[in-house]
Amino acid sequence: MSADYLAVFFQSDLGRLTRKSLGTDSWIKTINKSAIENASIPIPALKVQEQIVSSLQKLKSISNRVLSFEESLAKNPISSTKVLSQIDKVLDAVGELADTDRISSLIREGESKSVEFKETFSLDVNKQTKENYIRASSIKTIAAFLNSDGGVLLIGVNDAGVITGLDTEVQKFHKADNIHKSRDRFLLDFKNALKHHIGEQFYTFINHRLVSVDSQIVLFVECKASPMAVYVDNKDFFVRTNPSTDQLEGPKLVAYIQNHFKS
Repeated sequence: MSADYLAVFFQSDLGRLTRKSLGTDSWIKTINKSAIENASIPIPALKVQEQIVSSLQKLKSISNRVLSFEESLAKNPISSTKVLSQIDKVLDAVGELADTDRISSLIREGESKSVEFKETFSLDVNKQTKENYIRASSIKTIAAFLNSDGGVLLIGVNDAGVITGLDTEVQKFHKADNIHKSRDRFLLDFKNALKHHIGEQFYTFINHRLVSVDSQIVLFVECKASPMAVYVDNKDFFVRTNPSTDQLEGPKLVAYIQNHFKS
């Protein structure tokens, strides 16, 4: 167990209750070493402990930053424009932190009816070439989420839940003057693929962004359930079943559309 995690736990509400239960009933409350050693404490995996400590340190840093903003505004209201700009940056960082934590949680839970991992968007990792069938796999999954109850596609995570990242693919197929431009080109390519294979009328049901997780870039694709049927290339219909993507045809397709997309 991490000593930092133990300190963090004892500062939490549950930790304070635990400390209280360990104290003696004497006039001056004391806790002896053996009581602490025998205390019942939830101990997650070491990596999770480290993530908890790291997240709390970031939250403390944000809290201190917010306090400094309050002090700056009180002392010098004229500088409010600059302070507001800094506040916006902090809010952006908070949003990114929330995405990072959510992605880590989804990876720990594994693939399901509403979550799927793809190692790349277009890159065949064995041949190191761009392949349409790999891209088609992500497009089918997105369409299936739209046709079902929504879901999350994480591109840059392999089937084993290992974050492989997308920078190799980005640099190989979308190289620009700097990494930020390369990533922008990748996002544009992804959006164009959605437009071509699914249709821009469904953009409002798809929210996608690049998120940094453990120093790796992951494409985080959130899909809402569509109120109307979504066809890939105007002909193929996919749905999500636990935990795979299936194509429906014939009577099964007709029955599904009649039952799922009731007005």
